[in-house]
Amino acid sequence: MAELTAVIAHEVRQPLTAIVTNGEFCLRQLANPVPNLLVVREAIVDIVNDGNRATAIISRLRALVAKGAPPPVQLSIHDLVREVVGVTQYEIDQNTILFRSEIDADLPAAFGDRVQFQQVLINVVQNSIEAMRSITDRPREILIRALRAPEGVRIQIQDSGPGLDSSTADRIFEPFFTTKPEGFGLGLSISRFIVESFGGRMWATPSSLGALFEFTVPMGPVPPGREPQSYRKYPKDDVS
Repeated sequence: MAELTAVIAHEVRQPLTAIVTNGEFCLRQLANPVPNLLVVREAIVDIVNDGNRATAIISRLRALVAKGAPPPVQLSIHDLVREVVGVTQYEIDQNTILFRSEIDADLPAAFGDRVQFQQVLINVVQNSIEAMRSITDRPREILIRALRAPEGVRIQIQDSGPGLDSSTADRIFEPFFTTKPEGFGLGLSISRFIVESFGGRMWATPSSLGALFEFTVPMGPVPPGREPQSYRKYPKDDVS
C-alpha cells in the first residue's frame, strides 16, 4: 500500500502542479481592474483537462497494479508528442529550454495506451528539465525523435544536461533509486514497466554530455504470455 501510494503521488504531482499554477494565474487576472477573460477561460480549460488527466492516471495505475496493461489501441505519435509538449510547456519556458521534435513521416501504426505512454514521455521530459536546471555553459535543449525500427516505433529523448555515467544508467530504472535530493525514484521505474507491459523495451545510454533515453512502442498487441501481472518488480514477502 505504501508503494502504491508513492507511485500515485509521483504520477499525479505534475497535473496537480499545473492545476495550481493555472488557478493562481486566474486569480491574478481576476484581481485586475479589467481582467482578460479570454486567457482566464483558456486557463480554466487547462485546469479541467489536467483534472481529467489526473483522474485517468489514477485509474490506469489501479488497472496496471491489479491486472496488467489495458487493451492496446492505435496511437498517433505526432499527437502524443504534441500533447506532452502542451503539458510541459510552462516548465520548458520557465527554464529557457529549446524543444525540438523529429518524427519520421512514414511511421508504422503503434499500439498502446495513450494516457500511459503520455506519462512515459512526461516522466522522461520532466527528468531532463530538472537535470538541465544547473546547466549554464551551453544551451538547454530537448530533442524527441520518433523513427521506424524493426520492433515498431523507437522514440528517443535527448537532452543537453550532465548526462549519465554507466553505473547510474544501469540502476536508474530501479524502483526508489534516484540521483535527485527530493526525487521519489519512481518515474523511470514506472515508465519502463508501462513500456514492457505493452511488449516494448526502454533503456538509457551512458554519456557525459546529455542523457539519451529510448523506448520502443510495438506495432501490435502484447504477445500471449508477455502480460505482466502487477507493478511490483520484486517478490512479495510471504504472509501466513
